[in-house]
Amino acid sequence: MRTLIQGGWVVGFEGQGHQLFANGIVVYENDRIVHVGYRFEGAVDRRIDARGKLVSPGLINCHIHADTNARHVVFNDPTKTNYLGQNFLAYGAMRRGATSPRQTRAEVEGKFAVWAAARGGATTILDIGTPRHVLEPFTEMVGELGVRAYLGPGFRSANYVLDDGGHIRWDWNEPAGETGLKLAREYILRYHGAHNDRIRGMLYPGQLDTCTPELLKETKRAAQELGVGIQLHAAMNLVEFHDCLRERQVTPIQYLQGLGFLGPEVALGHCVFHAGHSWARYPYVDDLQILADSGVSIAHAPYKYAKMGLALESFERYRKRGINIALGTDTFPQDLVSEMRLAALVCRVVEQNYLVGKPHDVYDAATLGGARALGRDDLGRLAPGSKADLIVVDLRAMHFGAVRDPIKSLVECASGTDVETIIVDGQTLLEDGRPTRVDEAALLSQLQESAERYWGSLPQWRARGETIDDVAPMSYPVRLTHE
Repeated sequence: MRTLIQGGWVVGFEGQGHQLFANGIVVYENDRIVHVGYRFEGAVDRRIDARGKLVSPGLINCHIHADTNARHVVFNDPTKTNYLGQNFLAYGAMRRGATSPRQTRAEVEGKFAVWAAARGGATTILDIGTPRHVLEPFTEMVGELGVRAYLGPGFRSANYVLDDGGHIRWDWNEPAGETGLKLAREYILRYHGAHNDRIRGMLYPGQLDTCTPELLKETKRAAQELGVGIQLHAAMNLVEFHDCLRERQVTPIQYLQGLGFLGPEVALGHCVFHAGHSWARYPYVDDLQILADSGVSIAHAPYKYAKMGLALESFERYRKRGINIALGTDTFPQDLVSEMRLAALVCRVVEQNYLVGKPHDVYDAATLGGARALGRDDLGRLAPGSKADLIVVDLRAMHFGAVRDPIKSLVECASGTDVETIIVDGQTLLEDGRPTRVDEAALLSQLQESAERYWGSLPQWRARGETIDDVAPMSYPVRLTHE
């Protein structure tokens, strides 16, 4: 079936970068774009009126964790200020042997997260390490939702645990890391290319400080053999930076370089603490040049770090060095449209310069940067032959006002709620703001029930038995009775 979208601002691709067509036309047939520009003489089966709207390639969310909605409530835990920005360890580290009640990820929170990321403008989504006990149902659920996704089980050689005093320890189990990599290989061989090639595999070793050097080297070899990419959390917190410097006498980025791990097929999640970061202040190596020379990509999630009072230093410095930057949301909200604005504004604050963090640079990161990180020249752009993955954003709401430059309006004024149409592989997942495959009200109700159970479980796995009121106090007193 051939569909023509006409009348809005169209973001086309001309070989080197994006360009704008005012009152342009996009035509797609089945799962491919066949025309971008102005006049189209061929017959079409369906027409979509996009007057007053932006027709954009689907964004690429290069870093989400699909089981963090309930847990992000305890993200800024005021009882763990000594963790020095270790972020997810506020909820990821438990007492040894303890477990927290997690609902079946594929049924509730995982489905919510993936659909929320799509609602946030992303037609391609990387879920960083799907828990192995739900691999099959989660994969099938994502396939049925219709999004494009890079999936795979997470694996590592150690888990973070809490001792009785609340200190973080590393619980090493090297065979578990080897078994996890084997499972990841098997997953890729089975699912890579599933659901009309919308599901692809990727290798997701856990974190730099939870993987042995041998596991990282084996992961690199496996990626080359399988022809897939890797994403590793690295240079993500200050404790990791100083531990690596003390134990290995090199920075995390130097360490990965020495292992031969870096390369164009590798994306580093966050990669905030390079040697020149103001919190690190280590003047003896140029980590950014190592990254630039390696061809590695960075999956940048500015909102998550801003919540911790931290920032990448900086989007502009990485970009000027030629380092490929992609964007991700990591935790909630999974809104990549809003994430572009945060990436731009945080960059300007860090640099104290309003001429950096340009809207087109962060838009490129959310489209072309993500595609480059995945080694794809058929995503993140609208051009003949590229995948029919696109979104339509309504620019006629009051918070936009008059629109001169639709990319500036998108980055500076929009959020995922302004996305009214989502098309992936030529299939419409959201039409006029209405989902075609998801009952959102039912999903939200199920999610709330699941989250309440999780919040009530905190004393079971926290080191000192803290409750949800201890680690996530309410903003104001709550009146529980009517007078």
